[in-house]
Amino acid sequence: MLLHRILLNKYNPSICFKSVRLVATSSVHIEFKDGLANITVPLPSRGESCVFQLKPFNTTVGDFIDILQKEDRGIDRASIYLSDGSRLSRNSPFELIFEEPFTLRINEASHNVRPPALFTSKRSSREMLSDVSNSITKLYHDLHLNQYVMYREYELEKQLAFLRESVQPLNQLHHQLANKAIRRLKWIQWSMFAAMSFQTGILFRLVWIDYSWDIMEPFTYFISYSAVFMSYCYYILRRNDMKYMNMSDYFYLKILHHLLRKKNFDLARYNVLKNEIMMVEHDLQRLKDPLDRIIGTS
Repeated sequence: MLLHRILLNKYNPSICFKSVRLVATSSVHIEFKDGLANITVPLPSRGESCVFQLKPFNTTVGDFIDILQKEDRGIDRASIYLSDGSRLSRNSPFELIFEEPFTLRINEASHNVRPPALFTSKRSSREMLSDVSNSITKLYHDLHLNQYVMYREYELEKQLAFLRESVQPLNQLHHQLANKAIRRLKWIQWSMFAAMSFQTGILFRLVWIDYSWDIMEPFTYFISYSAVFMSYCYYILRRNDMKYMNMSDYFYLKILHHLLRKKNFDLARYNVLKNEIMMVEHDLQRLKDPLDRIIGTS
C-alpha cells in the first residue's frame, strides 16, 4: 500500500503539470504596438502564456477579466489591485492600470506588473509616434467619427432622396402654374403700357390740336396728383415703395396664389418639403466639407 502511494505520487501527471504551470506563470508582460496593448498572461489551466490584444482606451477592467475567463475556463476569479492595495472595479477604465504598477491576481496566483507609460516626453521618436497613435486611437474610439460621418451621410442622402421624390409632383405643378402666372403678369404689364401710351396720345391731341395748354393744365395736374395719391395708397396697404420691381412681385404672387387655390395646391406641405430639402442639403454640404466637420466636432 505504501509502495502504491509512492508510485502514484511519483508519476502523478497533475503534479508534473503543476510544476510546468508554475514555470509558465512567472510574469505578465505588456507592450504597445500600433496603438494596441499586447498583454502576455500565463494561463493556469493550460500551462502556457497567451497574448491578449486590447485597446487601451474604450475598454474596462471587466472586459479584460471576461476575456481571460473566456480563454481559460479554469480561471474562477481574476482581479487587479493597485500598489496601495485597492482593488479596481469592473467598470474602471482600462487605461488606469498604465498609470502605476499593479498586481494581477488569477485564482491563487499573483503577478506584479510594471506597465509601460502611455504618455511620456523622455522617449524615442518611435515610441513618441506610438503615443500619438494611442491618442488617435482614443479619439477614434471616443468619438466614433468615421462611423458617425458615414452613417450620417447615408441617412441624409436617403432622406434627401425621399424628400425629392415626395416633392416632385408638387414641384412640376408649381412650375407650370408659375410659368402661367409669369405670362399673365407680362400681359398686365403690356396692357398698362398700352393704357399709358393711349393716355399720352389723348393728352397730346387735347393740348396741341383740340384745345390749348391753358385749358388742359388743370386736367394734367389732377392726373399727376392721382398717380401720387395711388402711390401713397399702395404704400399704406403694402408698406412698401411703389417701384416697378415691387409691383411686379406683388402682382405675380397674387396671380400665382390665385392659380394655386384654383388647382387645390397644398402650398403648406410644399413649403415644408422645400425647407426640409434645403436643410438636408445644407447638412450634407457641411458634412462633406472637412473644415466644417472639424469645426462641428471641436
